[in-house]
Amino acid sequence: MNISNAIASKRGWLASLLVPLALALPLQSVQAQSFTTLRTWPAGSFATGWTTIVDTPNGLLYYNAQNGAGSVGRIDSTGNHVTIRSYPAGSFATGWTSIVSTPNGLLFYNAQTGAGAIGRIDSAGNHTTLATYPNGAFALGWNRVVYSPNGVLFYNPANGAGATGRVN
Repeated sequence: MNISNAIASKRGWLASLLVPLALALPLQSVQAQSFTTLRTWPAGSFATGWTTIVDTPNGLLYYNAQNGAGSVGRIDSTGNHVTIRSYPAGSFATGWTSIVSTPNGLLFYNAQTGAGAIGRIDSAGNHTTLATYPNGAFALGWNRVVYSPNGVLFYNPANGAGATGRVN
């Protein structure tokens, strides 16, 4: 018997064991994931005008691109929201079109100017700017900026351009 026939013979023997075993196992249906509403708030419960809300390791950052106001809040396990810190107008630069949370900080980006910044929110809701990038430091026009475990993707849906980067 040559080696090919020996391998085929072993495969056939293994398959003869596995197929009946697989058929004997109960079929389990895949359960769809579900969504449960924990709480709702009526109109006026939150401030108006937030243009970006992004999750950070220490809470949700709410940001208003028109006036630079911000807020940090948390949602507890029962769905209740608690505001940790509020920032009045002018506390943040205006015009950020994307804010992306990464393990190494928040990336702020302005699609019209190409400016950027990196910041962090601590457990008390305090924001610290770690780095700033002037107008033109980033390419213009990235309308979609998203984090992935291997970096940040910048995408322009108008022309299909893209770029990747990393917050270090």
